[in-house]
Parts: sequence; C-alpha cells; structure tokens
Amino acid sequence: MPVPASPLARLERHARNRALEVAVTEPRAGSWASLTWNELYRRVIDGAAGMIEAGVDPGQVVVLRIPAGIRQLELELATRVAGAVPLLLPEHLDTDEVARLLDGIGVRLVVVDDESRLALLRRAALSDAQLFECDDRSWERLRGMGLERRKRQPDLLTWVAGARAGAPSGAVLGLRRDKAEAWLFRPESSGTLSDLTGDDVVLLTGEATDRLTTVVRDAHLTAGSTLAWIASPDQLEAALAHVAPTHVLLDHATARVLEDLIEHGTVGGAPWHTAPRDVLEAMSAHVAEARMSAKARKLAAEVSALAPWWGGRLRLLVLDARVSRTVSALATSLGFRIGRIAHHPAARLDLAREHAVVAVPAPPEVEVATVSLPRRGRAGDGLDAAFSLAGPGRAQDR
Repeated sequence: MPVPASPLARLERHARNRALEVAVTEPRAGSWASLTWNELYRRVIDGAAGMIEAGVDPGQVVVLRIPAGIRQLELELATRVAGAVPLLLPEHLDTDEVARLLDGIGVRLVVVDDESRLALLRRAALSDAQLFECDDRSWERLRGMGLERRKRQPDLLTWVAGARAGAPSGAVLGLRRDKAEAWLFRPESSGTLSDLTGDDVVLLTGEATDRLTTVVRDAHLTAGSTLAWIASPDQLEAALAHVAPTHVLLDHATARVLEDLIEHGTVGGAPWHTAPRDVLEAMSAHVAEARMSAKARKLAAEVSALAPWWGGRLRLLVLDARVSRTVSALATSLGFRIGRIAHHPAARLDLAREHAVVAVPAPPEVEVATVSLPRRGRAGDGLDAAFSLAGPGRAQDR
C-alpha cells in the first residue's frame, strides 16, 4: 500500500488549489461556522509551529480531549503537521485502563477544552506532560507563537515533514475490548472513502474518538472535499437541510436511530407525510416486489415527498451499522447508493516502539536591542498563563 503524502503536503495542495472553498463547517450557537481551505491551512501550520515552540518534538504523543467539530480537526491536524502523534481516548474507557495505556509512551502534551475532561486521566502518570486548556483566546495565542517561530525558521514544518517521512501520522484511538485489556490502535479502512473528490460535500456524524469519524477525517484531508461534522443524531435533519450533502456517513449511534429520524422528519417545517410509517412499509413492500393493491402502490409512490429531506443532491449513504430493509428500499426508491466502509481489523499498537522522537533544530538567534520584551503580544515577564505550561504533574494533579 503506497504511503500517502504528508498532512502538510495535502494541506498545501488544497490551500493552493481550493483556497476559497469551504473545508469544514459545523453548527454553532444557532448558526453555522466554517473555515475555507486557506484559513484551515494557515491556522493549522501556525498551531503546529506553536506546539513545537512550546516544546513538542516530532514523535511525541499529544492527548486530545476535544469534542467533535472544527476545533478538534484543527488541533488534530496541527499535531500531525508538528510530527507528533494525536491520541484520542473514548469516554467509556476505565481510568485504570487509561493509566495502563499511557504508561511508558511519553505523553508530551494534554489538550482539553474544559477542566472536566481531565477526569479520564486522573490515574495516569503524566509526569512529563504539560497541559493546554484550549479556549478561543489561548488557541489564538498559541497560533501567534507559531507564526513568530515560522518567521524565524521558515523551513521548520518542511523539515519536520522530511524527518517524519514514511512514518504513520494518523490519529491513534483507545479500543475497549470485552473481557480483555484495552488496546491502542490506528484505524484503517477501505471502500467508499477512496472515491471522495474535492467537489463532494460530506456530512459526518459521530464523536472524534469513533473509528468511522477518524478514517473519514483522513479521507477528507486527502480529497479536499467539504466536511460538515455533527456529533449527535438530533442535529442531522438541520444539517441535511443546510449543507445539502452529496455523501452522508453516519456513525453507529446515529445509524441505529435513522429510521425514527426519517419517520418523524419534516420538510419545510411540516411533517413530510401524515402517515409516514405506512408509506415506508408500502415502499419496502413495493421494492421487494410483493403483491400490492393499487391503493398500496399509490401510497408507496408518496415516498417521493421525503426526497427533499436529504438535501436534494444525496448520492451516497454510508451507515456504520447493519442496513435495514427500509433504508435499503429507500435508497432504491430515491435513487442514491448505499456505500460501505470496510474497517480493517484493529491491530494492537505499541507507540513506545513505533515512534522515535526527533529533536527539532533550534531557530536562529535573534539579536535585540533591549533586555525586556513583551512576551508573545502580552505585557509582563511571565509566559502566557493561558497556555498553561505549568510544569510536570499538572495534568494528574487536577
């Protein structure tokens, strides 16, 4: 299997060829926020250089505890472009399992959006880790640190990409296993995702720690498509109406309730039919070529009223679960395909052996005329407290 281009090379390509196209969008405070490929590229490279400036070396591990959405995508990509390994741990892991998984792998940085997300790590020995509490202001300041570092060392990220050439860069997940120890693994898949193009609009549901969303995020980086990412099933209908996706990829939690969402769906603020369950059952029977009365066939044809619910241009639906007879019949009736993502068997990953840490060359010394300088845009002599590099032990002391 050929090694994909580095995350930096893929981002540079999309920033050059698709600069003003929307890269990622999400619902936020009653509206939709988005970043173009050029904006995402700039924010990621500055964030990556900021991590390096703060002491993260290529090959080290960065634990990300950030909810699904644009910020998580930015931080994951910044970690990868910095040559570090993003590690995502699902909430359902036991704290003792987390402590065992993190033992000996050299976590350098823990990134959270809220202090409450540290609870999962409370038993982990993170004596060499530092904590980054990432709100809007601190993320902006970290990117500012990175911009200054790139000005002093313009080839920094290119050097990192070369130093990490051929090494896996994708996110690593924690995998809970019934009646056995949890593993770390790097999700891989084959199938539908290889066909994505830059013109596609992908609607994705699921948490950042889900294996489906992880492989889709990487495919999105390769294809240069538009990604709309929502975390929960209750956001699906509004997202379909807003982004009019060509591809819909639903995690297991959303796939399980899809039929209910369809049955209770609305079009233009009103139910799509007065008897949706009867229509869906008649449609399924019609697709199965069952013997039907003229009245039942007419009822089955009324499923066309559901077409606008999907946004008007859906070509492919992927469920990370078994496809029901109703959903399969709906695809046949409305003219979209059911795709499949084949998850490769999870292989236990030993991060301590896989990644050799590489020291980044220091930037050139800058001669200054004064002794006292402002620290990264803020007055005072101390390191910006929002970046929370409080020294060893911060993460586990919370």
